[in-house]
Order: sequence, then C-alpha cells, then structure tokens
Amino acid sequence: MIMAVSPISLQSLRKSQGTHETAVGLPPSTYTDSDFHQFEIESVFGSEWLCVGRQEQIPNAGDYLAVTRAQEPLIIVRSGSGSISAMSGVCQHRGMCLSASVDRSDEEMLDRPQFDPGSGRQFRCPYHYWVYDLDGRLVGAPEMAQTPGFAPEDIRLPQLAVEVWKGFIFVNFSLDAAPLAPRLHKLEAVLANYDVDNLVTVEPEVMHDVPFNWKIMVENFMEMYHNSRLHNGIHDFAPSSGAWYEEYEAGDGALFGFNQMVEADGGFNPTFKALFPPLPGITMEERQRIVFAFVPPTLLLGFQPDSAFWFAVDPTGPTSHDLAMAYIFPESTIEREDFDETLDAAIDGVGNFVRQDMPTNVATQLGMRSRFAPRGRYSWQEGVLAQFNSWLVERYEAASV
Repeated sequence: MIMAVSPISLQSLRKSQGTHETAVGLPPSTYTDSDFHQFEIESVFGSEWLCVGRQEQIPNAGDYLAVTRAQEPLIIVRSGSGSISAMSGVCQHRGMCLSASVDRSDEEMLDRPQFDPGSGRQFRCPYHYWVYDLDGRLVGAPEMAQTPGFAPEDIRLPQLAVEVWKGFIFVNFSLDAAPLAPRLHKLEAVLANYDVDNLVTVEPEVMHDVPFNWKIMVENFMEMYHNSRLHNGIHDFAPSSGAWYEEYEAGDGALFGFNQMVEADGGFNPTFKALFPPLPGITMEERQRIVFAFVPPTLLLGFQPDSAFWFAVDPTGPTSHDLAMAYIFPESTIEREDFDETLDAAIDGVGNFVRQDMPTNVATQLGMRSRFAPRGRYSWQEGVLAQFNSWLVERYEAASV
C-alpha cells in the first residue's frame, strides 16, 4: 500500500464510524476537497479490488475491455488460454493511451479520451505504432533498432492482479493483494440461490463525469430512508419501513441490506410488478424482497425477483465520477421474443427513480460546499451509511500508518 497523509485529521474522521446510534456524517470536505480526493484515490482505490465488468463481456480470446479506474487507463483481456488478465493501458514509449480513439469529430477532439471494448490479437499504439501482444509484451517498435541499449524484450505493460467473483471481474494494483472472495462469504451466502455466476449482462450504459462525489452515489444507492420520502408514490411496493441491514464487522468485504416488498414479485416500474419471469431457484421469501449490496469501493448490486442490476463507480475528481449501469438476467430470459421490448419498459420504469435521485445528488453536492454543511446524525433506515464510513476510515487509517 502507498503511504499517504489525510488532509483531514483521523480523529475527526473517526467520528463517522460506528452505528446509526453513534456516528455522524463524514466531514463535508471529504466530498469537495481536491487534496482529500487524491488521498482517497491512493488510500482506497489504490489498494482495494476494483470491479471493471463481467466476464461474459469478453468471452473469446482477444476480446478486451478498456476502462479507467482510479485515474488509470486499463485493459482487461481474455488470453489465448482462456484466462483473464489486466494491464496498464499506457504505452511504455511516451504515455499514449493504447485504446484511445484518435478519430474524433471537431466537437469531440478536446474531450476526454474515448475507450471502447474490442477484439484483436495485439494492441497497437495509435501514436507511433508500438505493438504489444495479449500478455502486454512489446513485440514491435518501428525505427528503434538505431537506439543504443533499447531492449524490447524487457518492456511489458505493467500487470494487475485479477480475480473473478460471481462473474464480476475485479482488478487490484498490487500483484500480492489478499484475495477478495474470502471477505465476501456473508454476501455469497445471501446470493446462493440467485446463480449470479451464470447471469448475463446487457451492454452497460456509461455516464461520464456525473457531477457529484462518488460517495454520494453510493450513499443514495444503499440507504433506504429516502425510499418512502423522495420516491413517495413510486416506491410504495417496497417502503422504507421494510428495510434492514446485515451487521458490519471489520474485515467484511461487502455491505448489504434488504427491502421487504408489500407483495411478492414487485418491480421498479409503474405497475409495481416484475416484468420478467422470476429468477429460477429463488425462494418465495426471496421473491418478496430486494437485496442491495456494495462491494466497496466500486461495485453496487441490486437483486429483485426477476433480475439483478449492477453499477460500477469510478471517481474522476473530487466532485465527479463515471458511472456504468447494466442489468443481468438468466440466459432464458434474454432469449425471450419480447425481451428487448420488456427491457425498454423496465429501463423506462427505473428512469422514474433516476429522475428524482440524480437532481437530489447534484443538489447534495452543492450543499456540501456550503459553510453551513452539516455532519448530521443517521436514521436506523440509513444505518448502512455508518457502516460505509467505518469501512472507509479503516482504509484511511491503514494508509496513514
């Protein structure tokens, strides 16, 4: 782990740990300050397992994802042997992003680089045509033979550790990182009947530079206090009064909770009913609740009776983040003739919630800049936020030792 010094005292940050009975909110500057953002990138994202996608997005040899995590361009690729590897997406010549598109319109040419998934047998830098194989080894460098001491066999794209859990691909900047799965045993038990490994993702929608701090996104997703208030009238099938959270213990790799539904097979749409067949294998008890889970710091999960959905958050600055969002379904559901039409209806239904959540999050970000911004107390219906704070402060402390 890279050692870093928090610009906010650990004593102040520790006040946010504990339970809803004792904790207060994080200092407002943790949502706004550039120095704290950089500390958080190093102390949290620089040492934890980061979700980059699903394994079925790269089913064949040479298929790859190109993403950024913790301000680092990355390539995640399926090798010829079928294994998944991850490496830096930065050319080791002069720092060009290997997977960045250089064919941009006049309106786009000064925008952030665009990274798209693809498939191939090599990665060629578009700048000077240095070429790397699927293992990241340099196999071609034009006009470098005249450079004394240049040894292409010694050049390789820096490698990351990879772990696949329930079909989700995680990477870690440390090749010696402790495995993730043992820390997820509590959540794994809760998801035993959902067959998550074999669910199939639809193509994620990615929103760039969403204008609020990544923690605000996590907090809004995980706490159920606002369900019966902000979403009054459209979240009535699963009221806030039906919320409860699993107890958090130091060392846990996930936070999660449940929202009891008024009736079985509810859904996030105007009918309040699931639009697809129930997931095979789940019990009647599971058909009457929603599971909300967070594998910090990047993966948010929601499980409802007929499907699941996943969000991946990636900070792009102290007051912005990228957000990838997608549903996952059984193969049998995707093969239905009415799948595309029904999926559109499901997305439209979720849009009713998004149109309330997103403006609320933007306004919360503005409020965090106020000289009057609070460190408020928590309701029992948002106790997971105290758990999130505890998880974060553990990482802040570890980086500051």
